[in-house]
Amino acid sequence: MKTGFGGNPIIDHEGLSLREIVRAEVYRGDKGFYTEAPDEVLCVDDLIVTTGRNWLAMRIGPAVNSPMNWMAVGTGTTAAALTDGSTPGLYGEVKRKALSTNTANITAANIWTAVMTLGGAADSLTSVILQEAGIYNHVNSGQGTCFQRVTFSQVTLQASDLLKITLETNVGSS
Repeated sequence: MKTGFGGNPIIDHEGLSLREIVRAEVYRGDKGFYTEAPDEVLCVDDLIVTTGRNWLAMRIGPAVNSPMNWMAVGTGTTAAALTDGSTPGLYGEVKRKALSTNTANITAANIWTAVMTLGGAADSLTSVILQEAGIYNHVNSGQGTCFQRVTFSQVTLQASDLLKITLETNVGSS
């Protein structure tokens, strides 16, 4: 048995892990109304890139005061990689929008939830093939720190369609 300060045993604690899941829901408006359940659902694992990991580490201390309040979508198809944050934008960023939900539920499961909803015509995204999303701490495209990035199957919105993207990050092992 290993011992530490004062001869006390060293207890191995579980390492901190981060797990990210993105759920994208498409509501097709071609019927003249929206159903309660989405017409299409995509679920994929997300990646916290190196700049996002650095940002998270700095949030523990006093150095950072810029919250991750915006989500971007784009047309890029390159798989998510740790180095994605070195460029402050998505590969094919077409829209960045404030999160409609930005909450941390630390009592239930240490989960941070970020949600953004886009409208085809409302956000000028009709007939655009969306395949990537990311979380940022700056409102302007091409600026700020990238926290997370994900690629997913093609989603093309028509004028009356809605796309709701929910990103959940579990900070811990639960």
